[in-house]
Amino acid sequence: MLNLGVDIVAINRIKSILSSDKGIRFLNKIFSQKEIAESEEKGDKSQYFSGRFAAKEAIKKALSSCDESANQSFKSIEILNSKSGKPYVLTEVDQDINISISHDGNYAVAFCVIDK
Repeated sequence: MLNLGVDIVAINRIKSILSSDKGIRFLNKIFSQKEIAESEEKGDKSQYFSGRFAAKEAIKKALSSCDESANQSFKSIEILNSKSGKPYVLTEVDQDINISISHDGNYAVAFCVIDK
């Protein structure tokens, strides 16, 4: 059975949060230390974190359609990049999770497929 999740985020919304006094708290609440460290290699951090946020939302949606009692925290879902640049997902849940992240203009979108 395939479970799907999708989410879209306005990059300016994340940029505004990151530049505010809530930026550090937001990063530490939503993202792992590895994700934050990986962002240091990126030119546009607001674009990077927007894509990751959309991906985490998409994954949470797909996981909840697999099991309505599943309630993963944002930090328990980690999205990193392989050497080739392809994003991959690490979670506490034993699922085969595939993710795609894309950016265009002021938007980041993520699509998730879980094969259960």
